[in-house]
Amino acid sequence: MNTLTNPKFSEVVTHFEKCCVASRAHSKLASESLEKFGDHGSQISGVVRDHFDDATKDALRTLARTVTTESDLAYAVRPKYTRQATIRNIGKLVARRDGSGFYGPRG
Repeated sequence: MNTLTNPKFSEVVTHFEKCCVASRAHSKLASESLEKFGDHGSQISGVVRDHFDDATKDALRTLARTVTTESDLAYAVRPKYTRQATIRNIGKLVARRDGSGFYGPRG
């Protein structure tokens, strides 16, 4: 049984899946926003560009925070006696399987 299908790691996998969903949504919204508003101006971590409208920046910020939160939760629900390297590997496997977007799981 591999780690992605092992019931012992189901919560970890679920959090990494949510992390990757948010990361892909962030990347999609960022790309759409760059097309709509242009690729100029100051770069801002999490919100991509300073000149995006406030609603877009708020949505990007929320998605970026979700990526971080879900990744942190995946590590927080690590089963007792499980190495962090195993959790990091699960994150990589989920990202490889589902796609990770720009941010993806944190290592």
